Amino acid sequence: MDKIKEFIEDVRKEMRKVSWPDQNELVDYTIVVVVFTIILSAFIFAVDQVYSTILEAIYQ
Repeated sequence: MDKIKEFIEDVRKEMRKVSWPDQNELVDYTIVVVVFTIILSAFIFAVDQVYSTILEAIYQ
């Protein structure tokens, strides 16, 4: 039980050291992540479509 208490105390100490972003930074980072996710998803979709078209042409 002492180790658990020690662990929780250490976690609290470390969490105080964390540099949390302010609201503007958080919004900016969220926008970057969403835009990057959309771009990456579109790229993967395009590659999948190309591969599907090629495989359909080969197997017909």
